[in-house]
Amino acid sequence: MNYSNLNNKTIVLICARGGSKGIKDKNLLKIKKKSLLAITIDKIKKLKFKNICLSTDSRKIMLEAKKSGVKCFFKRSKKLSGPDISKLNVWKDSIKRSEFYFKKKFTFMLDIDVSNPLADHNDLKKFTELFVKKYKNCDGMFCASKSWKNPYFNILEKKNNRFIISKSNKKIISRQKAPLTFDHIAAFYFFKVKYIYKTNFLFNGKLEKYDLPFWKSIDIDDKDDYEMVKKLAQ
Repeated sequence: MNYSNLNNKTIVLICARGGSKGIKDKNLLKIKKKSLLAITIDKIKKLKFKNICLSTDSRKIMLEAKKSGVKCFFKRSKKLSGPDISKLNVWKDSIKRSEFYFKKKFTFMLDIDVSNPLADHNDLKKFTELFVKKYKNCDGMFCASKSWKNPYFNILEKKNNRFIISKSNKKIISRQKAPLTFDHIAAFYFFKVKYIYKTNFLFNGKLEKYDLPFWKSIDIDDKDDYEMVKKLAQ
């Protein structure tokens, strides 16, 4: 499948609700004088994706997107705008609305997470190229890195006033002997629309991963994350 064919069959989603528990107006925060939303739109435009859907409940975000040339053609419902709503449900709603708006069925969905500005357009390009190679044998692809801490060795849970290894296994006495684990990174997601519609849990299917370095794994959830990302971006 060539890039032009992929482009025609793909809906690109930007999911950016207005509310945020950790930091106010998170999606409009600025890195190097550019909002997180504008940085996200730049990544998409540099790769010339043409079918773009912004899902938001915020007029501020709609206006910011318009400055970067992205029109919001619907307002996300209150039911899908709370802090405990699964992104999977937001994707399903966004795809349906996009298929109605663009008057076509999409084969693939690409989501660009607004809260991770350090994964740039070059990462998105490589991510897309890898998906083109892998898509025939998988339901989708996400970003990951080798776990910084391992749940079989040095991640703890507190139970009954005792600290225990999260995945306790008395035979594992060193990190090197622990199973290899990965951190899921909120950056890019490429999935078959058919799979998104039918699944109730993102990781139920046959998936591939794209490796990002640890320093590009930080998504902004609070003020400390924001300050760290600003420094790394410099």
